[in-house]
Amino acid sequence: MVSAVVLAYNRCAEVLITICKLKEFALKQPFDIEIIVVDNESTDDTSIQIEKLYPDVKLLIKPKNNGIAGWNDGFQVATQKYLLVLDDDSHPEYGIKEAIDFLERNTDVGILALNITSGPYLTDTWIWKDGVPWQDGQEILGFFGCGAIIRKEVYNKIGGFAEWVLVYGHEWDYGIRCIDAGYKIKYFKNSSINHRASLINRSLKRARIFGTRNEMGIAYKYFGNNRRKYIRRMFFNNLKRIKYEGFASAYYDILGAFEFLKFRHSLPFTPVSPQTQQFFVNNYMNTNPVFGFLKKKINYRSNQV
Repeated sequence: MVSAVVLAYNRCAEVLITICKLKEFALKQPFDIEIIVVDNESTDDTSIQIEKLYPDVKLLIKPKNNGIAGWNDGFQVATQKYLLVLDDDSHPEYGIKEAIDFLERNTDVGILALNITSGPYLTDTWIWKDGVPWQDGQEILGFFGCGAIIRKEVYNKIGGFAEWVLVYGHEWDYGIRCIDAGYKIKYFKNSSINHRASLINRSLKRARIFGTRNEMGIAYKYFGNNRRKYIRRMFFNNLKRIKYEGFASAYYDILGAFEFLKFRHSLPFTPVSPQTQQFFVNNYMNTNPVFGFLKKKINYRSNQV
């Protein structure tokens, strides 16, 4: 029923914990959970230790690191109906059976975003477009890559995570493609993914540079004639982080914009439908008008007069 696909890179200790937790979790489920680990060209002992301690785990060793697209190798060989997507430092605590039951009843849902209950990206405290946390069963745009369930049918139809993204933002790229293919993405609150959030391979600089680069790339690739407007909005709205992350964050966003400018012409223009584009605009955090907050203040003051 479920293939758990874990992408690992130089976090040997973490991925061993994840496998151990998955095996313990699988024993309590009414269906089989196939465990697949993709080693994305780790230079530590990741593959050696997995082969030694867990020879029954399906291990794929990549000769070259291709970022988040490494998951695709696991998706391709997965034999089950549903793909449980996990980081090497995340594992399920509860709610997978209930999530699968939900998907079985709702065949139009292609991706189910699970509830991330620990780590830096908590589902219930993340600042979304409207400033309100996702509600259970809400139709949404994306998901957190450290915990989601994707129908294998969706992968077979639209392919895997985009190679050009490399890291950060692949959830939004995949989300817009999923929705444009006619599927829905929904949030399943009655679940828990423990994202232990190793600090290895993580930094604010890396997140901001690739985050800004990839947001602008999504607008450039999938939006129509108004894509320049949304590219600008994404850049300037990212700069607003200077208020709570400091000048370094703004500097990294500028570097990310330069990275986008360098590679944008290599992105094929594949616009999605106007309906999908509007859904993205309505739900994505950085598509708001840059000075929209001023309009809100003006309207508020006018109403007080």
